[in-house]
Amino acid sequence: MGLTAALSAPQFGGALASTVDFSGFKNTGQPWPLRDSESFEYHSKAVGDKMAVGVWSPPKGLPHTPADKNPPLDVVYVLDASFALGITATICMLQYADLINPGFAQVLLVGVDYPIGQPNARTRDYTMADQVPSALKDRFSTTPETTPGGAGKFLTFLEEELDPFIRSKYNTTNKRAGILGDSFGGTFTFYAFLRQSKLFDRYWLGSPGIFETATDYVAQFEALLKGELAHPTKMYLSMGSLEINGGVGFYEEMGRNYNRLVNALNRTPNDKLAWASKVYEGHTHTSVVAPALSDALLYLFRK
Repeated sequence: MGLTAALSAPQFGGALASTVDFSGFKNTGQPWPLRDSESFEYHSKAVGDKMAVGVWSPPKGLPHTPADKNPPLDVVYVLDASFALGITATICMLQYADLINPGFAQVLLVGVDYPIGQPNARTRDYTMADQVPSALKDRFSTTPETTPGGAGKFLTFLEEELDPFIRSKYNTTNKRAGILGDSFGGTFTFYAFLRQSKLFDRYWLGSPGIFETATDYVAQFEALLKGELAHPTKMYLSMGSLEINGGVGFYEEMGRNYNRLVNALNRTPNDKLAWASKVYEGHTHTSVVAPALSDALLYLFRK
């Protein structure tokens, strides 16, 4: 589907783009694959690369659905969506079926990843330039698609290209969006919070890949907490205990910086930030994803 439109940005505190050309979004005609989903490909001018976008909305007829049967949906961006979009949609469906603790928000999940056959560029798009230690940077810098440092361009893609398209095509609320990221995805959600993006007000920082480099990003985080945040925000942080002390050096480095983040939050309360954190006993960098994502969704989106 070719789509061209000009529109004002959603009403959540300032225009992200006043006039946007959506002709680059092409409907693939296939689901993500995921029931109740659509799939798009788009060549981002900001990133300079083609992106895959999967959009999932809850089916009609859910328990507790408003009488109009078509309520506007809160927007939630899901990184690493080739696997995470399906997990997230499943957790949402389970929450909609909960008769004991009802009240999970109706959400439109927007998954972002890369087309099949194209290099996975998450190490480029989810990271800051001086955020990856030299040992890992050398490993990732063998191709332009994987070289770290593109988080700023990726944030521009989300704010100025993808989000206006999503809100023009789907029935969404005028609220800011949530964003869910794990590992380097958690690095990006951390970055978006540091930048105080006008788009997001709910963040999952799952096992964020924050390392010890020449730039102390955790110190920047704490300095930000001492000031005025752009708008009220919720944040959920998570990590597996075996990341922190399981004997893998770069995971343990991430664990030390995770503890620094939580300590900064405890030392520096901010009236505009509500947060929760949890270390999952016995879990690794991979096994922690599903339980932590479930808890993050409940904390961030249960009414």
